This record gives sequence, C-alpha cells and structure tokens, in this order.
Amino acid sequence: MTKVLIVEDDAALRASVRSILEGAGHTVRTAADGAAGVRELESGEFAVVLLDIGLPFVDGWKILENLEGSPIPSVMVISARGDEQDKVRALDLGADDYLAKPFGAQELLARIRAVLRRAERPSKPGPVVSVGQVVVNLATHTVQRGDQEVRLSPTEYGLLDQLARHAGEVMAHRTLLREVWGTAYFSERGYLRTFIQRLRLKLEEDPHAPEVIVTVGSRGYRFGPPHI
Repeated sequence: MTKVLIVEDDAALRASVRSILEGAGHTVRTAADGAAGVRELESGEFAVVLLDIGLPFVDGWKILENLEGSPIPSVMVISARGDEQDKVRALDLGADDYLAKPFGAQELLARIRAVLRRAERPSKPGPVVSVGQVVVNLATHTVQRGDQEVRLSPTEYGLLDQLARHAGEVMAHRTLLREVWGTAYFSERGYLRTFIQRLRLKLEEDPHAPEVIVTVGSRGYRFGPPHI
C-alpha cells in the first residue's frame, strides 16, 4: 500500500480526497494546516504528498522550499490558483505535478498513478554511466557528483535514468515526456524544461553552460558527448 499525506485546510475537500484515496487502497494521513503538514513530513516517510498552497501558519510555498528527508517524496500541488505562473513556480520549487481545483476523482487517481509510476525504479539492471564528475549507477539507482551523493526526487531520477540509459544519443522531447510522464503529458513541454533545469542545477559545474545534459537544437537533450 502507498502512504499518502494530504495537506489541505478545506475540511470537506480533505475528507473527500481521503475517502477517494483510501477507496483506491492507499494509506492516508492528513494535516489541516501547514504547521501540521511539516510535523507529519518530519515524523514519517510518504510516497506522495498532496499539498495545498494557501495554507494557514505555514504556506505551501514555504513547505516546498524547505522540503527535506530521504527519500524525497513525490509532491503534487493541489491549488485553486491554476494560472501558469503558479504552476511554473511550484515545479521550480520541487513539485512533481500540479493539479488545479476543482478536480474529479478519476483525474486525481490518474495523476496519483502517474506520479507513482515515475517513482518506480526500473527493474532491469543497467551499467554505470559517467560524464565528467557525474556518475550514474543504473543498477543501484544512485548518483554521485565528485565524492558527494546527489539527492534526486523520483521524477528527477526517472528523467536522468532515461537520459543515462541512452548516453550519447539525442532523446526527443516527446520521447522523454512519454517515457517519464506518460502520453497524457505530451503537451507539457514546460514540465520537461523545468526538470532538465533542476537536474542541471544539481549536476552541472555551470548550469548555464551544461556539459552533462546538453540541449541539441530543437531536437531534444543528450547525456554527455555524442557517440562518434
């Protein structure tokens, strides 16, 4: 069973979402404000966090900025503020997905399934792939930069895994969106740009002049130098 945390101050919505998720077989904890949400995150590990932005005491932006713990949970922001700026800001701060209110039960469950699918580590073994100081061990699902382990969210690792398994090859935008997020996200090019930038901030010596994850014109992205 998947352990999910709902951080939402609307009591009716919180109860409704809890009922939907428990009906689908998930184990659910809830928090009615940001401070309670922080305490829940500090006291337990969750696979998925459903996080409202407009929370009392500690708002959702602050929770995203200070999200800690190992492993990093998948965070889905649920917010009545559905404009593009808020969506981009949430993704930039570490959210894995953004769902605007109001939403239906089936859409919520589909998004949860997609988040959990991205969090699954590939079962097939892989080699150790390195570019400069960055070493990706596809068998142990670990990433090193120099002598430091790099902590990645499930979606960040899923994207890096796809790039590293095809090191030296150009991976098209649509291919990455399909393999990491699913076919329902084909139009979400902004998700891909945001997560590429997040990986570069963690892996590159200079994120503005990337050498590990390279943009190849309008075609897509490549991990490391091209195959000769």
